[in-house]
Amino acid sequence: MKNKEYSIAINWNYIGISVVVLAILTVCVLYLPTMREIDTAILKSVRLALSPFPSYIPAFVCSFGSAYHFLWPQITAACVLISHRLFLKAFMLILFSHVAYFLKELMKDFVCRTRPDGCDTNSFSFPSGHCTLAMCFFGIIIYLIHCYVRSDFWRNFLIIFFGLWIFMISISRMWLGAHFLSDVLAGLFLGFILVNLFIIIDKSISR
Repeated sequence: MKNKEYSIAINWNYIGISVVVLAILTVCVLYLPTMREIDTAILKSVRLALSPFPSYIPAFVCSFGSAYHFLWPQITAACVLISHRLFLKAFMLILFSHVAYFLKELMKDFVCRTRPDGCDTNSFSFPSGHCTLAMCFFGIIIYLIHCYVRSDFWRNFLIIFFGLWIFMISISRMWLGAHFLSDVLAGLFLGFILVNLFIIIDKSISR
């Protein structure tokens, strides 16, 4: 019992740190005049470094990070959980994925940051919705894999695979010029907050 309470306390610490970082990023974007210049310089450097690689790579990766294309992974994951009689976890996974979508939309409308120059997307930029959804959904999947996959090989393989997929989606948003670094980081930390809330609720229920 003490180990579980200690583990939950760590998750609360992760949430606290993530909230602070997210708040700092939000304040910098809203009130730091040079933030856009810094972000633009970083964005140009990233795109220049990745320019030798084919542009279809980030386009393909990001196609799996949109809200529409997240529908089938959610259904698939929920079906797998239901097949193992993990009904509550399936419901929570779908719920948290939708909460992530609405929270990032609220933040976008609150900050109202325009996209990087040259991006033809009409929606606001901060935070990155792709990164928020990817971190929330795949982060929860990683946690569930860690809990329920017995094979060491497959557990480590799947955790690394989905971790790299989150990273690739994050880099691809900058690669395409759709988001600044601060947008990407804000999306990741927002998603990470939800992942840890999921873990806290799951551990509390299973006491």
